[in-house]
Amino acid sequence: MKNYRRTLACLTPLLVAATVGLTACGGGSTIAQPKPLTELPNPSFRMQVLWHANGGSGAGKYEAGFEPAVANGRVYVANNDGEVVALNLANGHRVWHVDTDEQLISGPSVVDGTLLVGTRNGEVIALSADNGSKDWSADLSSEVIAAPAGTSDVVVARTVDGHVAALNMATGDRLWTIESSVPNLTMRGTASPVIQGNTVYVGMDSGKVQALDLATGEQRWEQTVALPEGRSELDRIVDVDGNPLVDGNSVYAISAGDALVSMSANGGHIRWKHKIASENNLAVDNSNVYATDMNSVVWGVSQATGEPVWKQDALEYRKLSAPAVVDGHVLVGDYEGYLHWLSPSDGSIEGRGRPFGEAIRAQPVVVGDRAIVLGADGEVAAVRFASSGS
Repeated sequence: MKNYRRTLACLTPLLVAATVGLTACGGGSTIAQPKPLTELPNPSFRMQVLWHANGGSGAGKYEAGFEPAVANGRVYVANNDGEVVALNLANGHRVWHVDTDEQLISGPSVVDGTLLVGTRNGEVIALSADNGSKDWSADLSSEVIAAPAGTSDVVVARTVDGHVAALNMATGDRLWTIESSVPNLTMRGTASPVIQGNTVYVGMDSGKVQALDLATGEQRWEQTVALPEGRSELDRIVDVDGNPLVDGNSVYAISAGDALVSMSANGGHIRWKHKIASENNLAVDNSNVYATDMNSVVWGVSQATGEPVWKQDALEYRKLSAPAVVDGHVLVGDYEGYLHWLSPSDGSIEGRGRPFGEAIRAQPVVVGDRAIVLGADGEVAAVRFASSGS
């Protein structure tokens, strides 16, 4: 089920399917059935689970911005019970865990020796990556449902009411805040800010991407990824909920309003646009941009032209995670806990494995030739795919 949120009055919050036939404040819905998996008779690659660990309660059935973070030989995960857990990257053994006594909803991000998490109560909390002790907390205007981003000096967080706030990394003191209007009906999610040099790139619910000065919050440029179209509020949803992806002088962004774009990092000029709707993060390699769309079709799109190189619909409606590029291949997780290993050249499924039996919603985190995978109920695994002939 997919959450939508209203910013104006409505009888109840909407819980609606991610597929088709959705109406706001009443009406019926039609739920498309996930495609069953077909056996791979001679898979070219087989999954190896290097280790498996428990990271707590996870997000459960709730929409949240939990994702694994990796630094300094450790994997960090957070959960909706307010716990943050550190695991040994080599073997998955628990190093420490703390209970923050807060309603966590996003993160952690890791910057130098600091972990950053967001809460349902509109707080950003900074913890020591060494032992989990609390350094500071800062109150913002509303839920921080996407992981904060940071540098050694500045933390930037996006809240669900359209605010972007910068905080001092050492103290949590507010440096600047910008406000943007939010449509009446939006997806239940936001993009994390992305910091590159002295610029912050932020995806907005209005279908735009903004580039802001990291020191002052001053807008450097703003570009429309998708415009609201259609007669109903659902048709007019254009949220950019996937993180902008910065690759050299290119910024890639994707909207629920059916648009994947490539922009110049310097001025935001659109180089190309293709009709793909998604709320997930993107992935990139030397040739293509990869996306999972709203119906869980996986796309490989040429970086140079914006034309599709391939699309893979064998996993349609399986509620796929955002893709990751691991060891030259494309990796996605699904609602049953399967991982699918796709060829970057034609999208064919070359391997499959199931590290645990719970949904994989978070984008896998790449560490060398392996991926760190987080399940919706808190399971964590390190996996890699090896050639079946090796």
